[in-house]
Amino acid sequence: AVVSTQSTGEPGLSSEIDKCSQTLAQFITPVTWKPFVLSALAGASSGEVKSRVGVSPQLCTSCLRVLSSLISGSQTDLLLPVIPDLLDTICKPEVNETSHRPLYGELAAVVRALLNVLGKSVSEFSCQIFFLILRLSSVMRDSEEEREEVEKMLSLLASNQDISVEELYVRHAPTLVEQLNGLHKEWTRHSPDHSLFGELLLRAGKTCATIMPGIYSIFRDCTSKEKDPELRMSMFTLLGRLLREAPVTSDAAQQFSVYSVEIIKEIIIPNLEWRAGRTAGSVRCAAISSLWALLKSDLLSADQLKQVQTELMAQIVSCLDDDNCATRLVTCNCFNFLLKAGGKECFGPDELHNVYTELLKRLDDSSDELRIAVTTTFSTFFSLIPENYDKEFYKAHLQALYRGLLIHLDDLSTAIQEAVYKVLETAGKIHPQYLCEHIENVKHKHRSSLYCDKLLALFKQ
Repeated sequence: AVVSTQSTGEPGLSSEIDKCSQTLAQFITPVTWKPFVLSALAGASSGEVKSRVGVSPQLCTSCLRVLSSLISGSQTDLLLPVIPDLLDTICKPEVNETSHRPLYGELAAVVRALLNVLGKSVSEFSCQIFFLILRLSSVMRDSEEEREEVEKMLSLLASNQDISVEELYVRHAPTLVEQLNGLHKEWTRHSPDHSLFGELLLRAGKTCATIMPGIYSIFRDCTSKEKDPELRMSMFTLLGRLLREAPVTSDAAQQFSVYSVEIIKEIIIPNLEWRAGRTAGSVRCAAISSLWALLKSDLLSADQLKQVQTELMAQIVSCLDDDNCATRLVTCNCFNFLLKAGGKECFGPDELHNVYTELLKRLDDSSDELRIAVTTTFSTFFSLIPENYDKEFYKAHLQALYRGLLIHLDDLSTAIQEAVYKVLETAGKIHPQYLCEHIENVKHKHRSSLYCDKLLALFKQ
């Protein structure tokens, strides 16, 4: 009757029912009112409480409001015996996963009531309450007030156990990831557990180091080619953020580094493969952005690069020609970083010769920002040419490089001209005489001979 009346939603009446419920709890033991509340929440069959998928969100909301009042009015020692059943029911998906926003406000009230009444006795139930708080955190993001409320609940849960909030994640994150590992294969972009997973990882900090095996398998499965593109893009966004923040803690950085090869081979490379369509292009952009985050965080050593170099560079070269300008730009940045990270140990003459053609093409790109990035990559490229480079044997490659670069020494953009000039300052050291010959052949075709003259003055000395 109390739940039914509460469900009318009349503000004045609801506050009176809250007071009534708290008063009832002072005279009726939790063991007595528990069956009625659980029946209202989960449904009853043959006298046994069971889950009912068809539970009305509005009815659940009213039940949770009554429950929070009953808990608030109960004595701790009398409440303890019924807590396991209460939490088991509240933690069920059909109760705490809903699009009915008001329910989460009442769920938060239940959690607050439990934390206040249980006090130091909360340790035994900490994991389930931690789960509920994270569920609330994954939903209650609309206002600063909601976010502060979540922080207060986490702090109270930790202080009731005389530990830090960080220790809460150390204790409970592995258990939650293990539970999610059994459910993630059915996720979509809008699955509540997907949001919960993201919230857990973004809050866990260095604790991620202890749960890498579990979270790696979730990322791998949720970014597979068979999955919904929206889910894959969302997972790459999350992965990129984790990779960018990994260096904040040395433990997390070390663990991510251990998995770098697997992340590249099994998660990133398959999603860089070309497929037709705008959606597929968006997935490639998300994947290359995750690779850029991994590289910028220094999570890939030269030895690890050798393990993925052939497959990865093939996809890098392919993505340089992507329809999406953002993908091309990030790919070029990755290219430059890989050249620097691998150095001459990974990129000998043959490896360099296999990639420069696509770089030259990108100097004709529609984006000047990308073209400038390409010149930066070329500077790195030429710095890797070994001192014992056989200039005569590889003369055809030098010819293609010099000719391709000299064209853009007469570009309409002065910024491009200047950037190409700086590249040729480095490139000309490989075979100065040959570069000068090419300059003499094209100088008369340029609208201005300024940069040609500067290069000739530099290399004819």
